[in-house]
Amino acid sequence: MIKKIMTTGWLALALSTSPMASADDLMMVPGEMRGCKLAEGASMNDLNTAMSTVVNWLKEDEHGYELWSATPHFKPNEGYDFDMLWMGFWTNHAEQMRGLQAFYTTKKGQEIGQTLNSVLDCTSMRHFNSVRVRSESGEETRQQGFGFMFDCALEANKGPQDVAEVFQKWNRYLDKENIDHGVSAIFPSSGATEEATGTFKFLWGGDFADVGETLSFLTKPEANATWFDITESTYSCDTFDRGYFFQRYH
Repeated sequence: MIKKIMTTGWLALALSTSPMASADDLMMVPGEMRGCKLAEGASMNDLNTAMSTVVNWLKEDEHGYELWSATPHFKPNEGYDFDMLWMGFWTNHAEQMRGLQAFYTTKKGQEIGQTLNSVLDCTSMRHFNSVRVRSESGEETRQQGFGFMFDCALEANKGPQDVAEVFQKWNRYLDKENIDHGVSAIFPSSGATEEATGTFKFLWGGDFADVGETLSFLTKPEANATWFDITESTYSCDTFDRGYFFQRYH
């Protein structure tokens, strides 16, 4: 809930503890994502101090807001105009509005915004709705992890419900192979640009060891063929190549 983010305005995060949705009871939770750099003159110590202030405010007011940062594992010369991603997930849309009201209209919330603006320079806000399509053991207490994001396109007349249903087939395959990690599907929220229509992102990851085992598993031709066979009529995805270190703050 960075003021600069919200006023100028992008995941279930794979490491998120949001409830997992079944195909019969789709639970979509709102979130926000923003690429950020350290503000000029700010240090990592300044950022850590500011984040502690944010966390204290979230705890004191009992906000249902899960806060993570995602640091790119590597940054090529092009395509990464940020040092970290700010990723926040509310428990539901009502809690989102309660949090935004407190952030914008209370003195403490406005001070939080000023504090963050002094240490972070953020751009390219995205609001989204996410669906937890696979949970990982131990994720409720996890504070750090590794994961990937990749872009997907829906086939004609397909939507979040179809993605959740199809993913249950993939889950059964992974369970049979004893592969453990978490996955969220991130969909554009209301007001998304036309270019975002029919698209979504998968965010997957978790414990470092589980992610390593999954990466090895996904090199197998059978695994790739099974994924394609299960998903091809519902969506298609790019190769994931954006690795991130995730840190949970709240």
